[in-house]
Formats: sequence, structure tokens, C-alpha cells
Amino acid sequence: LVLFSSSYQNYCITLCRSLSNPTIVELRHNQAGRVVKVDDYREAYWWLRDNTPEDSRVLAWWDYGYQITSMSNRTTIADGNTWNHEHIALLGRA
Repeated sequence: LVLFSSSYQNYCITLCRSLSNPTIVELRHNQAGRVVKVDDYREAYWWLRDNTPEDSRVLAWWDYGYQITSMSNRTTIADGNTWNHEHIALLGRA
């Protein structure tokens, strides 16, 4: 039981660290096996920042709200802090 507890604790610490440091730029392998940088989200957020008026409101799924707000400096209709479940449901219908 002690051995299981120790390995479970290590698993939890590793998982916690990986989830606590989300990244929008990732390294992946292409079909040829070469490592490539994937930064589509960052590029999209910067495009929003550079190509929309400063008073724009962005309609996106709530998961991306904080990133859009922080990286694009744009207001979102919903973000991860939205406690109004009916509001999120309406966004899902849009």
C-alpha cells in the first residue's frame, strides 16, 4: 500500500505540473519525423489584436476566453469564469 501511495503521489505531482503550465506553442513531429513548432493559437490571437477594433467583442467557446483577453487584449462574451450555465448554453447554440 505504501508503494502504491508513493507512485500515486508522484503521478499526481507530475500531472499537476503539466496542467498548471498550459502552453499555446507546442513542439510536434511532422510526417517526416522532424520537430516543428505549432503556434497557430498564438498567431490567431495576435491576428485578432492587430486586425480588430480595440472595442471588439469576441464570440468564442468559453475555454479560450482568458487567452483571447490576455493575448489579444479583446473582450470576450464568455470565459472560464462564467458561472451562468444558461449563458454558456446559448453560446453553444450560436
